[in-house]
Amino acid sequence: MRANVTGVPATRRAFLGAAASLPAWSLPGTALHHDWTYRAPGTIYPPRVTENTLVTAVWGADSERAVGLDPGRGGERWTHPGAVGWQTGGVGDHVVVRTPERDALTGVNPASGAVAWTTTFGDQGETVVRETAVHPDAGTAYAVTDAGVVAVDIASGDERWRVADATGYAAGTAETAALETDGGLVGVRVTDGAERWRHENVAWTTAHDSLGRVVARRMGRLVAWDVDTGAVAWWRGTGSPVGAVDDRMLLRAANARGETEIVAVSPDGSVAWRYGVPDNAGVSATSDALLVFTDGSGESRTVTVVADGRARWQDEFEYAFGLATTSRGELRLPTADGVEARALRDGLVRWRYETPGRGVYAVERGGRAYVGAEAEDGESFELHAVRPPWGGLAAAARWGDRNLGVLGALGGLGAVGAAVAGVRWWRDRRRVEGHVETIERTDDWTTARVESGRVRTEYWNLDESGFRAACEAWRDASDTAGVLALREWGVEPRPWVETSAYAATLADLCERERGLRAVSSAADALSRLDRPHGFIRPASVVLDDGDSETARVRDVGFGALAADAWPNQDDAYAPPETEPTPAGDVYRLGALTHHALTGRPPENHGFADGALDRPVSDDLREVVETALAADPDDRYGTPRRFGEYLAWAAFAQETW
Repeated sequence: MRANVTGVPATRRAFLGAAASLPAWSLPGTALHHDWTYRAPGTIYPPRVTENTLVTAVWGADSERAVGLDPGRGGERWTHPGAVGWQTGGVGDHVVVRTPERDALTGVNPASGAVAWTTTFGDQGETVVRETAVHPDAGTAYAVTDAGVVAVDIASGDERWRVADATGYAAGTAETAALETDGGLVGVRVTDGAERWRHENVAWTTAHDSLGRVVARRMGRLVAWDVDTGAVAWWRGTGSPVGAVDDRMLLRAANARGETEIVAVSPDGSVAWRYGVPDNAGVSATSDALLVFTDGSGESRTVTVVADGRARWQDEFEYAFGLATTSRGELRLPTADGVEARALRDGLVRWRYETPGRGVYAVERGGRAYVGAEAEDGESFELHAVRPPWGGLAAAARWGDRNLGVLGALGGLGAVGAAVAGVRWWRDRRRVEGHVETIERTDDWTTARVESGRVRTEYWNLDESGFRAACEAWRDASDTAGVLALREWGVEPRPWVETSAYAATLADLCERERGLRAVSSAADALSRLDRPHGFIRPASVVLDDGDSETARVRDVGFGALAADAWPNQDDAYAPPETEPTPAGDVYRLGALTHHALTGRPPENHGFADGALDRPVSDDLREVVETALAADPDDRYGTPRRFGEYLAWAAFAQETW
């Protein structure tokens, strides 16, 4: 079967609200453009981008070949038989290809496909090169042969050095290569192969190249060594590596209760966070997030996206296999009929691309997404070059708001009617103008970080006069210590408020002591107000980076408005009574303390034994349960009084 290129593939493209019957239409400013499709028998590896050539490899049942594609049209510029070496960070001066006879490496010019050099390691026909690792930053290709590991200069093809007792390549930097030996690990200098360090009794290794580390099992411990120096960076007694997120190594381990968890280990060996997973869950790490896969309904699998130790969102996909990738704040996940891109923060769909067969990957390269998928015949593979709407999303929302009236007047005109529906869907889906990252979303309001750098909340179904009164109360209290200042507010196109930026809220499940201090700060702020708050909840207590002692409260003056506008709002932190009172604020502060200790709202006005991950003192328990009393008369009378008892029980004693 010949490889072929076509400008219009046999695929259906869908972007957000665009109808399947209108594959060429998309929202203004958010077009998902298809550039070309390349088809070949076998599997097409995720491509690499050089200055003017797209380099990939095609693996078939009986052969492998390196391929150079024209990035503009997708046509083949050159092909070369053999296997492309493992690329740790790009291509380098030449594409390094292991010959089909497995006895030599060949350097191929990425632009022309011309052979620049060939380095042979054994007699013709002898199988000596088992695998190849390429490290462009070091300008070196490492050939793992039957006679040791050989370092080859990528530019010239010259043999730099050979370590005869090495059996594999483990990890590398621009200065040092860590090589496996029989039962050990050795670090050698890239330039001349001089030994820099050596460790014995090593069972197996895995690389953490982004930090210049190699991780191995040694004498019953998991040890991370610095590749350049051979020094121990950290060690742990248990765990098996599953990948890395940012600068943290992720380990799968069992905790003291025998439960499976993912442990994120920082560069200094400290535990950054832990996340419990089912014993039979599959896990995968991208550069930005941990993905946890569990069985869903039918052929679907449930995917939970975890960042910084907490679940961001969860959904079901018809996901069977493939490579999940992240960049530009989005997760790209292969599905049964293509790929889908979701926002990492909240799971909102950013774009979709549908293919005749199963999707396998979608990688970002040079401003494009390259989608790899099975072809409809089940034997071939397709590489689709598409341009998602990166950078055009905010412009589309603004365009829709400006032109909605005009489009609505033309709503009966077929495609224009579909455009109206798409714009309305997009406007309602995004909710907040200038949206960058969602902080809180309910049926009645959405809070998000916006392009100006501020935090904006937009509300639905609000009485305008009540909203104005609430904003005026918040504005008047903005100079009060502990209150987040209201910067601006308005009512067009819907009621909205804007505050200065903040790093997180109590809803983000911060460390326990910081959470308790945040509640204490909130109690202090509420005690200074001239009216009950009536609406404080975890998302109303805001935290700033680097400040572990204080927090500020927002939504001052919104208590009465909330009681009238959202009487049926599911608020797990609200007291039994509905009218805002000081005692009601005490109940909410007690509920926030329960949240700081357990990560969840209270049930039945107290602690559930299974809610605590570690004990609290009897005094602190009593303070919380008093604040959560069903009868307002049984609670502390004011937020100030509650704050005094909380400070004594949580911080003035040796344990809490």
